[in-house]
Amino acid sequence: MNLGTSMRDRILAAALECMREHGVGATTTKNVARRAGVSEGSIYNHFSNRSELIIEAFGDATSAIRHRAIGLKQLVGTNSVEENVVELMEAIIEFLREIAPIAGSVIGDIELRSWFTDEPAMSSAGQRLTPLNGVVELSDYLEREHEQGRLRERDSWVVCASMLIGACMQYVYLELLSPSGSASIFTMDENSVHEYARTVVRTLFSE
Repeated sequence: MNLGTSMRDRILAAALECMREHGVGATTTKNVARRAGVSEGSIYNHFSNRSELIIEAFGDATSAIRHRAIGLKQLVGTNSVEENVVELMEAIIEFLREIAPIAGSVIGDIELRSWFTDEPAMSSAGQRLTPLNGVVELSDYLEREHEQGRLRERDSWVVCASMLIGACMQYVYLELLSPSGSASIFTMDENSVHEYARTVVRTLFSE
């Protein structure tokens, strides 16, 4: 833990470490305080309750991949669409490998799920956190590439973006829960993240 950071950031980092190592259920304010090197009462000077702390820590964990999706607009017209989308999918799969167990715990906890859906869950940068983060940016990128003449028309760019991200989720789901991982349904070549992502893109956008 970097003691040079603010107390709020130390608490958020400690909460995320607890969730990664022990799961959401075991991430108590007492455990977070101990790891952050602060008093348990200090947590409530920054967060109204445990749910707010966990949701904001979860949001911070998604910041890098959200910024990656936002940066897609800078790639319009560069490289190839396949290269750009495959690289994004590889990053999403790596992100999901880390975050899926935490997200699953949030979904399975009624109080946390309600806090996430009913309250204005925000990242530390002030962005509203919803499952649409990433989908909107990716669909906008695909539409712009179409306008550049690099993709043919599709009925819905949002559906295309959802399918691409959903394919990433499926890959990680198989890795986590299938005895033989993704190899249970994919060929040896497709079993690598890069080849899998490339196959998905070519299947979706082949002429």
